[in-house]
Amino acid sequence: MVNKLYSVVFLSLFLIMALFVFLFGLSQVLAQTDDRDAKIRQLESLIEQYNQEIAKKQTEAQNLANQISIFELQVKQAQAEIDATNLSIKQLISAINQKEKNIFQKEKEIGDQNVLLARYLKQVQRSDQGSLLEFLLKNRRFSDFFNDLNSISNIQNQIHDTLLKIKDLKEKLVKEKEDLEGDKAEQEQLKRIQNKQKIALESAKKDKQKLLDQTKGQEKIYQQLIAKTRADIEVIKNQPYNLAMGFKMTFEEALTHALKASQYTGVRPAFLMAILKIESDWGGNVGKGTWRTDMHPRDFNAFATITSALGLNPDSTPVSKKPSYGWGGAMGPAQFIPTTWLLYDEAVANLTGHRPPSPWNIEDAFTASGLMLAESGANQQTYATESKAAKIYIAGGRWNRSLTARIYANNVMAEAARIQKNIDILNQSK
Repeated sequence: MVNKLYSVVFLSLFLIMALFVFLFGLSQVLAQTDDRDAKIRQLESLIEQYNQEIAKKQTEAQNLANQISIFELQVKQAQAEIDATNLSIKQLISAINQKEKNIFQKEKEIGDQNVLLARYLKQVQRSDQGSLLEFLLKNRRFSDFFNDLNSISNIQNQIHDTLLKIKDLKEKLVKEKEDLEGDKAEQEQLKRIQNKQKIALESAKKDKQKLLDQTKGQEKIYQQLIAKTRADIEVIKNQPYNLAMGFKMTFEEALTHALKASQYTGVRPAFLMAILKIESDWGGNVGKGTWRTDMHPRDFNAFATITSALGLNPDSTPVSKKPSYGWGGAMGPAQFIPTTWLLYDEAVANLTGHRPPSPWNIEDAFTASGLMLAESGANQQTYATESKAAKIYIAGGRWNRSLTARIYANNVMAEAARIQKNIDILNQSK
């Protein structure tokens, strides 16, 4: 009896300790998540501050100290973006691990409920083997008969409840798997963005050093360089960009399309150009994928509709390749998914006069992009509304909780500032 009591006490203590360890581990994970969230928010605030300082300095009188200061801010901004991306990737890995555990648990629960359901069905099957008369005769008393009927009714209720639980668990499982796919795809996007950030950091460092080497720290030499840049307007205007479908486009031509799309939609030209620059290098990199291999099957019908209307062979029409996780299949300079393009094709046709409009036509691409961004508020032309629109452009409904969206928007705004600088130089020359 004493041994049994000891066993009960020991088991109780063991369970309490196990629960304590679990809760402590959970609190540690939550604390790490909260800590990462706080650090990411601090870095994002810092990045936005750098963006605003860079934009402010670019409006000031051009001198050597000012330009060196801009390069230093760009280096700090790029480093902060890399740090934020690293934290975001760690956060996603933690979220992915948790979702995988949740999926495993729900699959186990569904398995347990299926076993329970099979047991209930066997009980009902045994009860249904005889006729009602036979069922009545095997019970000598009416009370036994009604007890058996109540038992069958209870089993049927349990079957109903079990089926509802299985249905609920399966719906939650589908949602968990969709979220997991989204997180894994976002992790891939973050890794690609991180590579671009590292290139931007090295570029800013090299630009600063190059300027110091060229000027030897002398304002007079810097002003001579500025004068030369202004004299080289034609270099900016005629800078070539290779595009899909075998033709080339200059900065000035890209600006012409952006200005036209801006008139249609109210979206700032430099912001539009930044979006398409990051998406496809203004059409220079629309992807080398094929629809059957890289596109999500749900977009097959939409893609077939678009290519058929344009008289294109879908098998030889380029789309973006899918990454190691997720799907590709985006089309043209603005990188629209086929089903999304069909939401805008009529409005694009009404504005550009192209019937049907083409995702691979640069004017149509700029216009469709402008319409989509304007819907998200970019036509208000403020930093906040443009940044939000960029997040929605890359992440859709997940924009407000997507780590990739925040980093993508920072990159777009930095690119828009660089493009705006060239546009201002062109405008000053007129």
